[in-house]
Amino acid sequence: MINNSPHQLRRSAILRYLAIVALIWNGPLVSHASEGGGSNYLPGFYGDFAMAVMPEKGTFFNNFYAAYKDTKGQTGTILEMPSIVHATGQKILGGNFIVALYPGLVAAKDQSNNNDMTRFGLGDAYLIPIALNWQWGSLTALAFEGVVAPTGYYEKGALNAGRNVWTFDHILSLTWQLPADNELSVTLGYMNNLKNPATAYQSGDEFHVDYMLGHYIRPDLAVGITGSHYRQTTADRASAETLVNVNSEASSLGPVAMYTPHLFDRDVTVSVKYLREFSVQGRADQEYLICRIFMAF
Repeated sequence: MINNSPHQLRRSAILRYLAIVALIWNGPLVSHASEGGGSNYLPGFYGDFAMAVMPEKGTFFNNFYAAYKDTKGQTGTILEMPSIVHATGQKILGGNFIVALYPGLVAAKDQSNNNDMTRFGLGDAYLIPIALNWQWGSLTALAFEGVVAPTGYYEKGALNAGRNVWTFDHILSLTWQLPADNELSVTLGYMNNLKNPATAYQSGDEFHVDYMLGHYIRPDLAVGITGSHYRQTTADRASAETLVNVNSEASSLGPVAMYTPHLFDRDVTVSVKYLREFSVQGRADQEYLICRIFMAF
């Protein structure tokens, strides 16, 4: 159980602020859409501090930035998501009720297979119509439904900023505050994809897990190791001419650091991580640089 010393109170507040960024989950993965072995899931997205810890009430701004490319340097994507999260202060089933909206901007480049294409524009939006948060001593749980809406530019056969499919992501996050200023966070998710109406291709269901083991050097500074595993669990459905028979699978691992200086009369949390994939099946290996900047309004 956390005591109420000033040191522990500030650490607890930072944990709650950091957890809001864990609601940001899916960006449009231009370089490997599901109809080719990819997903709306971004590897390692939940491998951060305080995945399940949420504030009880308030409105918060979180800017998410990700730059990722295949390890051969043939494709690359930059994703920017200036996002808003609102903790209502209301209770449902004993849990705090939270909603969130994450629009996306995408810049992508593809130089594979003798291509030289670029794309910049609005990406697919990520919506969280309901999230519920519970806390029992040192264990915190966060359950929510994420919805990827096909708001990004899409044209059959082109380099796109969106995937032209609705995706429903069912999420459970758990955070344990361990002795000696340590923390373990784990997020489990299962995704269902609807059919792409432009291609009549329906990607299979997908399972993903993210984890982070971290240590707080002091209340405003922490370091850790983060990683993920992703696996397609059911087969794609499409015509025999376009069907992809190989189910995608990938794992990632890398370092993560967090710093929370007091700026503009408020705490501003910055989280940075680097992840590299291994044991990849069904698409090219990727590497990721991810940064989040978060503060209350």
